[in-house]
Amino acid sequence: MGPITRRAFLTAAGATGLLALIPASATAGGVFLTTTELDTLRAAAETLVPGAREAHCAEAIGALLAAFAFDPPRIHAGGPFSGRAGPAVSGDDDFRHFIALDPIAELGWRIRIEGSQGKPEREFAGPVTGLQEIYRTGLARVNQRARALGARDFASLAPALQDVVLNDPADADVQTFSGTALANTLEFMYGPPEYGGNRNLSGWRSIGWPGDAQPRGFTARQVSEPDPASGVSHAEAQAALDALRRHL
Repeated sequence: MGPITRRAFLTAAGATGLLALIPASATAGGVFLTTTELDTLRAAAETLVPGAREAHCAEAIGALLAAFAFDPPRIHAGGPFSGRAGPAVSGDDDFRHFIALDPIAELGWRIRIEGSQGKPEREFAGPVTGLQEIYRTGLARVNQRARALGARDFASLAPALQDVVLNDPADADVQTFSGTALANTLEFMYGPPEYGGNRNLSGWRSIGWPGDAQPRGFTARQVSEPDPASGVSHAEAQAALDALRRHL
């Protein structure tokens, strides 16, 4: 994937807050996205972040867009433990239980996801284009661009041409969509699997991350030394750290 503009990515990251994560039980893309839109998003996410298709990032994004179709809204998981590192205090996976939003939090998330829609109570800081509109417009646009290149749709384009379409700096709709999709794909690729992405821990495995370890916790050695799977010795890691510090 070529360079998406910094503005597009930072705008997307700010809009989501890198916090909105959706559980696996809510990843039916058809709740908001159509089958065609979900297929397009799968292809786009994989182009932006290799491995995203296996990790079900597109399905998780689709569920994010439909967060308010559930009661409580699938925004904030409970806690404090997932149960992956031993039984939680409650004896259950606390992440599976989502919490209700207070009125202010609900308003904020509705603005992020649904947009301000011209409603005075949502436009106190000006009009906002919601994630639903960004994705619907962007997915239609990349499919339109793919058809102009002679393909049936974006998903059927060759990977190199998919990259060209997503990285066209002259297309504002595509840039907004690409920046948003990149930010969301990254958070679902490497976020806890209860939230819909990182399917079968594929995102964590790809970077050698063992996952959360509470309530068991980490040993002192795990905290202070590189993971054995990283292929980096403690001495090499320390030398790299020292080199970085010399340039501060």
